[in-house]
Formats: sequence, structure tokens, C-alpha cells
Amino acid sequence: MPERSHVRGLTGLRALAVVAVLGFHLVPAAVPGGLIGVDVFFVVSGFIVTRLLLRELAATGRIRLGAFWVRRARRILPALAAMIAVIVPLAFAVDSDLLTGIRRQLIGALTFSFNWVSIAADGDYFADEQPDIFMNLWSLAVEEQFYVLSPLLVVLALVCFRIRRRSLSVVALGLAAVSAVAMGALSGDPFGSPTRAYFGTDTHAFGLLIGAALALALGPDDLAVPSRRSRVFRTLIGSAALGTLIVIALTLSSAGGLPTRGGLLLSSVAAAGLVWSAATVPALGRCLDMRPLRWVGERSYALYLWHWPLLLILGATPLVGATPLLVLATVALSVAAAAASYVFIESPFRRAPRSGPRADRPRRATRVAAGALAGVLVIAALGIAVVRGDASEAEQLVARGRQAVEALPSAAESSAPATDTPAPPKPPSSSSPAPRTPAVRGTDITAIGDSVMLAAAPALQRGFPGIAIDAAVSRSIWAAPDILGRQADAGTLRRYVVIGLATNGEIPIGVLEKARARIGPDRVLVLVTGHADRGWIAAANAALAAFAARSPRTVVADWDAAITSRPGALARDGIHPQPEGGQIYADVVRRAIAAARVAGPGAR
Repeated sequence: MPERSHVRGLTGLRALAVVAVLGFHLVPAAVPGGLIGVDVFFVVSGFIVTRLLLRELAATGRIRLGAFWVRRARRILPALAAMIAVIVPLAFAVDSDLLTGIRRQLIGALTFSFNWVSIAADGDYFADEQPDIFMNLWSLAVEEQFYVLSPLLVVLALVCFRIRRRSLSVVALGLAAVSAVAMGALSGDPFGSPTRAYFGTDTHAFGLLIGAALALALGPDDLAVPSRRSRVFRTLIGSAALGTLIVIALTLSSAGGLPTRGGLLLSSVAAAGLVWSAATVPALGRCLDMRPLRWVGERSYALYLWHWPLLLILGATPLVGATPLLVLATVALSVAAAAASYVFIESPFRRAPRSGPRADRPRRATRVAAGALAGVLVIAALGIAVVRGDASEAEQLVARGRQAVEALPSAAESSAPATDTPAPPKPPSSSSPAPRTPAVRGTDITAIGDSVMLAAAPALQRGFPGIAIDAAVSRSIWAAPDILGRQADAGTLRRYVVIGLATNGEIPIGVLEKARARIGPDRVLVLVTGHADRGWIAAANAALAAFAARSPRTVVADWDAAITSRPGALARDGIHPQPEGGQIYADVVRRAIAAARVAGPGAR
């Protein structure tokens, strides 16, 4: 077997991948497609792990699964434990709301099931009001699950069933295609979030499988290419692949689900092309492994671990308010933490422990002491997680609103006017003056909304007794036509329809037109503007105003304008209303309904 085990260019490629991820999280406007860095990591990991297994099989005729998993544990666990042990107490000291859902997160982190735990908890990677402090560990979970399964499958296929290596490569490519198609199918649901498709191991394994297929196709042999013509060709392929990745990172937007509908697959294919070229063309591999890139690549794992929680912690610190300062502070602290992790944690633990009279006792004692300290800190972090409640201020407001809504009778049960409410006045005769129009009753109002409406639900119920509220966390405007259509078909849709769904995404005019068509021409539609520190809010509110200006019996309830001057009436996330803010929300809706009634049935 060839002596060379290191594959040229992969360390530098990991550096480029982690830089893309940092750009996506720190300056998303500049690197909107930086999330593809995770898929580059997947391709590299699938290639390296599979190649290691093949080299061991070629050298010894077998694969020691236990030894493989121990090496993976030494590579992953110490740095992860150290990061958790430091971040949890630090976040608790800065702002305990940063530890929202920390028990769930620690379970997911320490069992490498974070992606599935987040899916089960209805987490939303693309539009989450309160991001998990360990959200970045979802990809580590996907990789670790692959590390558990892939050696078993390789042993079964190559050793037990004697399947040819290149045939197994084709099988891996087929599974990658199935995974990518499943991601596209799941993310195509207009009424849901693409998070299930993005986080699922089954739907996001194609990068790992493509990397494994490449390793199986190349085999464990020396990767050098002696032919000059072949080197030129592969250099061109690698250059094109690198250019493709850069263009995608700088242009791909998560809006509209484009990444999960082919963007990530294209990135994985390009990454595989770059791995193939760099691994087989020495000049290209050396270019990617330049010293600065190599330094970052060797610390890419720790950089990935530390940057996200540090970003959230620094963002909650009053001393770091401006965005440029936040970016610089996050990068500086992440690099410092990664450098320390590499020297004092990762490098010592990655070396196999020695035994016997020549064992390096000082180094082993250092490892034992570091492990003991990390263990103490992890126990302290777990203690904080147990003591602290799992719900943030915003989540508590939403939970109270949900309880208030669930305590109401169903829409079908409450659709009839209440017995103690006076009946609507008869139309005035031509000989008598028109009486004063009474206030709208809650039994005349259907409200469809998101978590903001849930937090305001108690105030809406006080202001409009009998109102029917259908609201859910992370719901977007795409869900409105379907919900309204079902209620209209069931006969439970009321005379006034309030839609508060501008928080979680852009507002396509076509969706508003469908919602307007579902409720019919005789009902009044009230569109509540959104208020959040998100790039699409201004455009979404403008779309609501434009649609209301040209649509009959449609008005805008400008929640954004009303709450902008009252930030103290919001939770600390700046989105969900406190009780005072809930009252402002209800008053805005009341004024909008009153304006619609004064304007008359034909008003635009």
C-alpha cells in the first residue's frame, strides 16, 4: 500500500468551507450562500472516512470498527465537551434567555442527535425568532450518524457480500440521488418549513455519500497522476469547481427554498470535483494547502464549534452593539478559542495513548488533568441546564397565548352569535336617521396568525370576546389560503378576517390574492404588518399596503408603526408583545376594522 495517507488540498478546502459558514452567519448579506460550507464539509468527510476504511482493508484485510469509532471519539468529543463546558456558564451569566431549550439541546449535542431533536421540537433553521445557542451542532450530528453507519455498510458490502468497490460507488451515488430528491420533495411543501428537509440525515446525506462514492471510485491507491494531459484536464475541472463554489456562496439565497431544491446538491457535486482534482494534481493541492489556509483548516472544526454560540453571546452583550464590532469580536474570539482548543485539547487527545516504560507520562498526565477539568465544567454546565427553565421570555408569552387560545371553544362551536350579545340592527328606513353603528363583536372575527398573534391572544380575547384565533409558531403567509379555504368550506369563517403572518417570510402578492379569493368578496380582510429585525419585513409590509390599496374591503392594521415607538412593550427578542404590547396589537386591529366599516362595503 502507498505510504502517503494525507490527501493534498483537503485541509485548505476545509478552511474555505468554514470561512463560508462564518460569512453566512456573520455577514449574510455579503455571503448569502455561505451555508454551502457545511455541504463541502460533508463531501470532504465522506471522502476521508471512506478512504481510511479502504486503506485499512487493503493493508490488513479487515476493518476494526471499535478502533475506528474510538479514533472518531478522540477527534470529536474532547473539543465539543470543552466548548459546551465554557459556553453554558458564559451564556447564563450574559443573558439566561440564550439558554432557551438548553436541556433539549444538551441531549441532542451529547447523543449526536441534535438534528432530530430539533426537528421533533419544531425548530426552524431559516426563520427562528430565538436561535438555539448550539444550533450549529445539527451538522455534527449528521456526520456522526454517518460515521456510525458507514463502516458497518462498508464491511457488509466489501467483506461479507464481496461487492466490488466500483459497484458500491455506484450504489452510493444512487443513494445520494435519492437523498437529494427527498430533500427537494420535502422542502417543496409551501405550508411548511424546509428545516425538516435541511436537518434530516436521510435528506441531507447526499454530500457525505458523494464523498464516499468518490473515495470508492478512486480506491486506496496512490492518487498521483503522471500524465501531463490528465493533470491539465483535472486542473481545469478543479478550477471550474472552485469558481462554482465561490459563485454559489456569494449569490445563493435561502429565500424560496432554492438551496434545498438543487443548490446544495450542485455545491456537493462541485466540492467532489474539487476534491478529485486537488487530490490527484499536486500543484492544485499545494495551492489549496497554502500555509494560511492550512492553519485555518487544521482548526476548522473548533472554529465551527465556537463561532455560533460566541456570536449569540456577544450579540446579547451591551458592549458589542454595532454590527462591524460584533463581527470583529466574534471572529477574534472564535479564532482564539479554536487555536487554544487545537493546541491544548484536540492535538493531545488525537494522539493514541502510549503504554509501557517509555510512555510519555507528562503528556499523559496533562491529558488526564485536562479531561478531569473538562468533566467538572461539563457537570457544572449540566447543573445550570437543570436549574434553568427551558422557556425564554418570548416562549413564555407565546405559551400563555396558546393556552388562552386552546381554552376557547372551537370555531364551529363559537361561530354563532353569543346569546347575551344584541343582534345586529336592522337597516334604517329611508324616513329615519341612520343609527350609530355598534362595535364589531368578537364572534364576527376570524384571526389567522403566527407566534406574534399567539403572544397577543389574551389581549385580543379581552378586546373581542368570542374571537376565533388560529395561530401557530413560525407560520408564514403561504399557509393562509389553505386555512381560510378549509374554514370557508366548513362554514366557520366569519365576517371579518384578520391575517397576521408578516413575520416569517416574504409576502407574495399571488398568495394574498388566493387568500382574498378564499374569503370571498363580502368579508372584510384585515392585514397586520410585521415588526422584526429581519431583511424582508419592510418589503413584506409594503406588499401588504400595496395589495390593500387596490383590493376591495381590505385594510391594513399597522402593528409595525404602532409598536416601533414602544420597544419596551416587546419581549427581549424585539418581536413578541408583552401584555402591554398585546393591548397595542388589539387596538391596532380594532382601529383597522373601524376604518373598514366607516369606508363602506365598496371601499378600496
